[in-house]
Amino acid sequence: MLINIAKLFKEIILILVVILLISCTPGLFQTQSLTYFFRSLGSGIYYLFQPQKIIIPLSNGEEVTFFSAVADELFNSTVIIIGSLVLSIVIAILFTYLFHMLTATLKKVVSGVLFVIEAMPDVLIVLLSIQFFIWIFKTTGISLGIYEFGGETIYLLPILALSSIPSLFLFKYMAAGIDEEKTKDYYLFSKSRGFRESYIFFIHLFRNTLLTLIQYSKNIFLYMISSLLILEIILRLSGIMSFVKVYGIGDFRILMWVLVLLYFPLYLFIKLGEYIVTKWTFGEVGDEGVE
Repeated sequence: MLINIAKLFKEIILILVVILLISCTPGLFQTQSLTYFFRSLGSGIYYLFQPQKIIIPLSNGEEVTFFSAVADELFNSTVIIIGSLVLSIVIAILFTYLFHMLTATLKKVVSGVLFVIEAMPDVLIVLLSIQFFIWIFKTTGISLGIYEFGGETIYLLPILALSSIPSLFLFKYMAAGIDEEKTKDYYLFSKSRGFRESYIFFIHLFRNTLLTLIQYSKNIFLYMISSLLILEIILRLSGIMSFVKVYGIGDFRILMWVLVLLYFPLYLFIKLGEYIVTKWTFGEVGDEGVE
């Protein structure tokens, strides 16, 4: 238990150091001054522990604290990011199962289509995703909420569009993991006993790749952040990246704290998922004895 807590503490410290470096590095390139860079690092450490002293001058002339200014935008973006991540995992699991059931010829066709999609720029994939869901809206009459008007926040369309790129990455990674699991003895043993493919997939293959899938979700964070900015601009969303674009240019403290507030909910969500899956997997291993 103490080892796990120490490991978690070290991970948190490392994340904060990386965020601090990311936030202060642009100033180094702008000023070409190491003195300014190290002074910014010291200031950044100070404001990590004193965020209430960050004052934001609003467009109406009012000055408010950082957390007061960013609260609504942070909530909106966190809902969209967490929602799209959960949806991406669900889509990846569903597509991996369907892919697992295909013939070898159809698998080659699907792999070719994925190769073409992966070659596209992220911006193009996001734009095509938005157009696809708008087409569904026009065809079916289902209201997704296309733009944000009058203070009414929309969530469904941004979550659907933002989940497109993570779904592709997670599906590709999970499909590769399933193929690797199918080379192991327990899969052949289960097949020889006459178990159905769907049973083997969800009871053994899926379980053994789920933990790695959740851990890999941390690696798509940067893709989601860059895509979130595109979505906020196109759909006129009141989100955290738009806040950074308005108030964070030239103020590394705002960028630093926005990254902290965006990444740590995702980090804790993934850690919780790892804990739940580990407990579930450990119990299943003890019961089944087939690994």
